[in-house]
Amino acid sequence: MLLSGLALVQGEWNDARFNNFVLEHGYRWLLRAPPDTRFWDVPAFFPVPNAAAYSDVLLSVAPPYWLLRAAGAAPDTAFELWLLAMATLNFGACYVLLRRALRASATAASLGAFVFAFGAPRGAQVYHAQLVPQLYTVVALYALWRLFDDAGDRATTRGGGHHDERRWIALFFAGAVAQLYAAFYHAWFLGFSLLVAALWALVLPASRAAMLGVARRRAWTIAGCAAASALLAWPMAAHYLRAAHDVGLRDFSTVEPMLPRPASWLYMGPGSWLYRRLAGLAAFRAIPAEHEQRLGLGFVTSVVALGGLWGARRRASARLMLLTAATLIVLATLWAPGLSLWPAVYGVVPGAAALRAVSRIGMMLLVPASFGVALAAQRLRELSAARPALALPLLALPVAAAIVAEQGQDMDWYDRAAARARASAVARAIPAGCAAFLYTPLAPNGDPWWYHGDAMWAALERGVPTVNGYSGNVPRGWPFYDVIARSPAEDSLLAHALSAWEARWRLAPATVCRVRLVDADPAARTR
Repeated sequence: MLLSGLALVQGEWNDARFNNFVLEHGYRWLLRAPPDTRFWDVPAFFPVPNAAAYSDVLLSVAPPYWLLRAAGAAPDTAFELWLLAMATLNFGACYVLLRRALRASATAASLGAFVFAFGAPRGAQVYHAQLVPQLYTVVALYALWRLFDDAGDRATTRGGGHHDERRWIALFFAGAVAQLYAAFYHAWFLGFSLLVAALWALVLPASRAAMLGVARRRAWTIAGCAAASALLAWPMAAHYLRAAHDVGLRDFSTVEPMLPRPASWLYMGPGSWLYRRLAGLAAFRAIPAEHEQRLGLGFVTSVVALGGLWGARRRASARLMLLTAATLIVLATLWAPGLSLWPAVYGVVPGAAALRAVSRIGMMLLVPASFGVALAAQRLRELSAARPALALPLLALPVAAAIVAEQGQDMDWYDRAAARARASAVARAIPAGCAAFLYTPLAPNGDPWWYHGDAMWAALERGVPTVNGYSGNVPRGWPFYDVIARSPAEDSLLAHALSAWEARWRLAPATVCRVRLVDADPAARTR
């Protein structure tokens, strides 16, 4: 993306353009620009209401995009710069956390923050741009650290005593709510991880004393902040619950293929700079939905991270991270056909039934990985100062270089000029006076989702909503997934489906215009 001068957009044709659409819809909603006059009613899947709740709304991470658009950047340029901004904020937030929580050197904190912000599991998911911003998770964890200061494993705060606890409790809840408004997966995994950590804290004497001490001293503050957070989260929760009622919750049969396998925790994917050849091993070829299960960090990074946490196990926080990470892996993994503990989580923990790609828990595990790497780097620095004759810095440089190189991934991209041209061609073909339109391309083959994305961007360009749509879910009974008219018979079927759709939603006949364009080379769009 950078080397092309922003001519190529990082990400995959469908999901990256969809997330750009979500951000652009939010910006146009601020301006009340038709057809984006209502936030939860996106100009897709016309006339279905509340379609924004079919996926993440990115609301709490959208302001940088809005500022870029207000400054004159085009939507795709603003999206590219937004991706860079989110990655930078991830790095910066984790750097501050590691510097303050571990009193780590700048080098150690930088290396740990690099693993969090640019670790291979995140890099492999860049095409799911909603999974890039995770900075509010770090904000919430920073507040917890200030609340339960690791110094002496006592429930105190640095430089202010107990009277600062109210501040950190409020910041924790604010970070959690902000993460919810950014991406549901990250917010749910944050909450679930903290639930597991709290249960382990009750087992560990030092952590139990700290947690119960804060709970006794600040019960009213915690209750008040929790109530305020519930009120702030309710508008989003209400829309999501309505969407769940409309489209139905996911059956576990759709979840099982995306549970991590034991091999998933080592798998780096075919795009890994260093480990791409291993993707052909039988153990990795057997992984279903492999594009969602590239959870490996690399051999050196994994050893360093585990070694760092294990070496610091006398700290309550390190013990808690080790136990929590291990528990999450045990719970989420499908160890053998039919052998997994996740069905219990799916059936008991609120919100778990809304998750399909459970493997995305790997990005939550970048938190303990970043701590482990920073702890190991800091320990090496301390040993170097104590025993300069060992020349340990000579070892540190190649190890750090290996950690960075192991995160390297070849990523998908698409040509933004081609994306603009395709959407504009559809926009120009929309007849004047249409209340809405359905784009049914004439193409020999291709992924139907490509054309739905073209139509959604054309809807924004012309200010006319579309029956086409792409999201994490689709309306119940929406018959237009395969919207390609490959023959006169298929074209006639689409016409009948459109008439039935208009009747279902009590639209006047011919309310929705048909748009037909020929796509002679549907494969020439992305890498």
